[in-house]
Amino acid sequence: MKLAVVIAVGLLGCASGPRVTETRMVQSPPLPAGCKLELVTVDITAMSFNQTWEVLGYVSLLDSTAQDAAAEGNRALVRPRACAMGGTAIAVAMNSASQGGSGLVYMVLHPKPTAPSGTSTF
Repeated sequence: MKLAVVIAVGLLGCASGPRVTETRMVQSPPLPAGCKLELVTVDITAMSFNQTWEVLGYVSLLDSTAQDAAAEGNRALVRPRACAMGGTAIAVAMNSASQGGSGLVYMVLHPKPTAPSGTSTF
């Protein structure tokens, strides 16, 4: 009997899908849940990254099985959270897998505002 309960709980845990967490770094006005997001490839070590993008936060997916960063199911989990953060683009910050499961971390991005022409910084 105890074994059946343990197996049932284990199967329920597997069937529930990835565990989702959010980390917000910057407050930004939210966008509608179905907003359009670009999937971009970025190099966070390049100076142009910090000049181009503002990191609004991160959405992480942890699962007991391997995950595809572009899978529809993952997009459905990430999109409303990224839109709620005000993101207009996402980038895969980390995609790792081991025998114990997998983790995906998406950066939620928004373009940095540009200075109006004719102005300079002091």
